[in-house]
Amino acid sequence: MKSMTGYGQGSLETLEFCGSLEISSVNKRGFELVFHLPREWQVLERLFARIIRGKINRGRIRVALNLANPAESGAGSWLNESLVSQELERLKKFCTERKIPHEPNAELVYRIASSLKDQSFLPPADKVESSLLRAVEKALDGLIEMRLIEGEALKEDLYSRINHLHKFLIALSKSSQGMAREWKDKLFIRLQEQGLEIDESDERVVKEIALFADKSDISEELTRIASHLEQFKDCLDSAEPVGRKLEFITQELLREFNTLGSKSARPECTKQAIDAKVELEKIREQISNIE
Repeated sequence: MKSMTGYGQGSLETLEFCGSLEISSVNKRGFELVFHLPREWQVLERLFARIIRGKINRGRIRVALNLANPAESGAGSWLNESLVSQELERLKKFCTERKIPHEPNAELVYRIASSLKDQSFLPPADKVESSLLRAVEKALDGLIEMRLIEGEALKEDLYSRINHLHKFLIALSKSSQGMAREWKDKLFIRLQEQGLEIDESDERVVKEIALFADKSDISEELTRIASHLEQFKDCLDSAEPVGRKLEFITQELLREFNTLGSKSARPECTKQAIDAKVELEKIREQISNIE
């Protein structure tokens, strides 16, 4: 079982430059892949996407490339003098035609140069494809390893919470025993307090008791809850992505506990059902992190 949160990094080194490629992931109901690559290398995104999709099923995945400053790596100058000169000439012409005062200074030159940072030091995509692929695979391996580690921590926590729900299930099974008999005795006591003498074999009484016994019977809910809990545990031991399935099982568990709580005629059973739903809400928060 894997978490949807993780991070991995792969180094990127060539004769012209160096840098690092980072892959990070956070929670998301579906799958979303976001790239932050230089324009010259965006043609490789489809290839990277196919590799990542082959190993990750859910989450918002971000792929970012951080390159060293070309001036620091000796790959060339970040200042493209030709482009800056062209922009200054265009600006001068624009101002002259409109009779706008034009006095360029160092700050203006720097702002223009900053907006035109030269990326020409980057080689074509096909020249760096193999290096980038190695970086992607290394970063992806690191990401998956972290997701597995966090997944194991989530698994341990969820096992503990499911075992806690099993205890609620056992307590509810015991608390609900003899509920119909108890209600019958209370009914006759109330009738006697009102001065009404009714035979236990009276058809109306028998029918009323039978209706109550049917409405307050939670045995079916207890059986379904036990089955859902076992399915939940089976999912925790699965190597396949189980996040969506766990969400569905948790939803069904909440539905059963809601029904059980509304049918119960004993305050202690109602309280136990509420406590179980509180635990299920915590479980639902945790499984929102599972792939």
